This record gives sequence, structure tokens and C-alpha cells, in this order.
Amino acid sequence: MKKFLVLLFLVISPAVYAGFPESVNGYDIEKIKKAFRLPCKDIGKDECISRSLGLAACVWIFEINRGVEQGAALRTSDSIFLALMSGNKLDVNNMFEPDGTIKLHIKREAVNRINFCRKATIEAIPNMVKLPDGMELTQERIEGLANTFPNMYLNAFEQIRKTKEK
Repeated sequence: MKKFLVLLFLVISPAVYAGFPESVNGYDIEKIKKAFRLPCKDIGKDECISRSLGLAACVWIFEINRGVEQGAALRTSDSIFLALMSGNKLDVNNMFEPDGTIKLHIKREAVNRINFCRKATIEAIPNMVKLPDGMELTQERIEGLANTFPNMYLNAFEQIRKTKEK
């Protein structure tokens, strides 16, 4: 009976990927905004921002591994990041130093969080990287790119911020 209940639960559960509810049109952003709460009062807003960055980066990777085109995967990741920030009443401006870089303690924690999906990142890299003719995407290169990915992801936020300020 217990096995039947577990099987029944798995069959009738709503679609969820990466812990987020999905609808027929992809992730249910409004539901994420309303229901996905981080313990910001307990851990602080900067820690919540780090977690939001980590979740968004991993969603990008998971989407690529699902076969979604890179640009569409990144747009989904951005939508989830904005939903997490908005739903948890976090201001994206608070993650930046005056010079447009991400605050060091936020960046360090975000890198740690992004590395939670390192195995998936290694799997996604062949679908993300186009090397020049004659260059081979070796396992060593994949590992190096996986090591670089968290900082590359966060650097994109800094570049957007710095461009916006000009």
C-alpha cells in the first residue's frame, strides 16, 4: 500500500524541475514569485541574493541540459532570478559595489552555490562552447571551463551593470 501511495504521488505531482513549478508555458514565474521564500530574515539579504544568483545560474545549466537553446535558457534563468529577487523583496542594486562589481562576499557565496550544479555544468559545456576549427574540447578543457563558469556568469552581471552606468 505504501509503495502504491508513493507511486500515485509521483504520477499526479505537478511538473517541477530544479525545484520550481512549471506550467504548460514553462516555469510558473508568478507562482515562484509568490511561493518561493528564502529565509532572508535569518540569513540576511546578501546571502539571499547569493542563493538567488546560484539558483539562476543552475537553472541556465539545467535548461541547456534539457536541450533548450542557450539564449532561451538564459532568458528563463533571468526570469527566475528576477522572480526570486522580487518575491523575496530583494533589490538587485544591493549586490553591487559603487564601481559596478558584485560585492566580494556575495560573489564568493554565489560561486559556492553555483558549484552545487558543477556536474550538470560539465555536462552542459559541450553544448555551450564552440571552439575554433582544429581545437578539441578535451575533458581537461571542459573541467577548466566548468571551473570558470561561476565567475563568468557573475561577470556578465557586472558587465551589464557597468554598461548601464555609462
